[in-house]
Amino acid sequence: MSRAVFAASLLLVIACAGDPSAPADGETGTGAPADTGASGSVAVSEGEGTAPTSEGETTAEPTGPTFHGDVLPLFAQHCQGCHEPGGIAPFDITDYAVAAPLSPAIAAATSARTMPPFVADNSGACRSFTHARWISDEEIDLLAAWDAAGAPEGDPTTPRPIPPAPDALVGDEIVTVTTPAGYEPVADEAGMADDYQCFVVDPGVADVARYLVGYEVVPGNPAVTHHLIGFLVDPEASTPLGGTNRTRMEALDAESPDQPGWDCYGAAGDGVLPEGTPVTWAPGGGAFNFPVGTGIRVDPGYVLVLQMHYNLAVGGGADATDLRLSMADEVEREAVNALNDRFLATLFNGTTVKIPAGESEFQWTWSERIGDWDDRISGWNGVQLLGMLPHMHGLGRRMEVELIQGDQRSCAIYVDRWDFNWQQAFMYAEPINVMPGDELQVTCEWDASARDRDTYPGLGTGDEMCLLGIYAAELP
Repeated sequence: MSRAVFAASLLLVIACAGDPSAPADGETGTGAPADTGASGSVAVSEGEGTAPTSEGETTAEPTGPTFHGDVLPLFAQHCQGCHEPGGIAPFDITDYAVAAPLSPAIAAATSARTMPPFVADNSGACRSFTHARWISDEEIDLLAAWDAAGAPEGDPTTPRPIPPAPDALVGDEIVTVTTPAGYEPVADEAGMADDYQCFVVDPGVADVARYLVGYEVVPGNPAVTHHLIGFLVDPEASTPLGGTNRTRMEALDAESPDQPGWDCYGAAGDGVLPEGTPVTWAPGGGAFNFPVGTGIRVDPGYVLVLQMHYNLAVGGGADATDLRLSMADEVEREAVNALNDRFLATLFNGTTVKIPAGESEFQWTWSERIGDWDDRISGWNGVQLLGMLPHMHGLGRRMEVELIQGDQRSCAIYVDRWDFNWQQAFMYAEPINVMPGDELQVTCEWDASARDRDTYPGLGTGDEMCLLGIYAAELP
């Protein structure tokens, strides 16, 4: 696929940054209300051991896991980045009085692996990924046992655990760009508590190409900043709607003169033609550094369109988010972020596929040579797959990607609990070495049981997609 065709298909295949018709994250969470109204402690299970009180009486000591001794360290490790005062999540589970009444919901959500939110299987059965929001089976069992025991508090004087320090951004030159100061999110008309707003920022690449080797997002208002996607855009590129990206972005911005930026439910805005998505971020993580020696090229004059997803379910107020970009003049290997969706392509080749109304497990499979993802990859002697970016819309349930190397098949990524609200790129803990002639086979599954009309491939949130993005570099 040529870069021009890739760029054109990117506009079509990324209606991805957020679904304004999806339930607000704060409303779904673990299924518990944001304001529990809980106070005090809950009853603990009676065990054999007792402890004397100051009056000489005895109270039952918990025999199972306790909040302060066992559960809070787990929360600090995996959950506190969002579920803390001022965070995007709707309740502070580091507070025992809040967490204890929620123990049934916490046990259920972790058992179903809807929390922590990580839609790809990271058990090791199908690869493993860096920065995975993933708890072990033993930790799930611990939370279930804590709930079954009545959510005992344990010793409140136990020293509070310190969450792990986030990764630091590395690099010799850090360029900071910021969304417009004072922008106050307003829920989109069709989006309930969600606001999707795009802003243009300039990474400052003036004369010769430079390389993005890492980034860090610092939200100005963490209570409302749900996620960020950065699209790489050539302002002078022509668009399918006529004119250039520059004139299209200017027209979109002019539609809302009373506020900066423009509404953008998907991609970088209607008619804006991006070339890649080098930045993807959701709360709870630190900096992202590309694998050592690799970087994504940013050509002179290119800009980033930052699509901000704000969720107003539990917070409000203005935001100015910093995006810190680690830039380098050169890298050992250029990384490529290439996207493909043969399901969407059926709209243009006369073989349009539809998802039948009422079908609960409709599947569709497509495959492509890795070298055909992008013309730069096709010229490499060998390819190192660094990560993948799966994408579907609201009906999506599962995506399985198989790597086909001759007669051998292996699992490349398995998304077994797709959630439109938690999209991200997944970077491999161990990159996969392949050849341009090897294939990736993508199988998507959708649940249209609640639909009374057929669903077709398309850009809208009511349409569907079966997109796979790959992050790749030439073999060293």
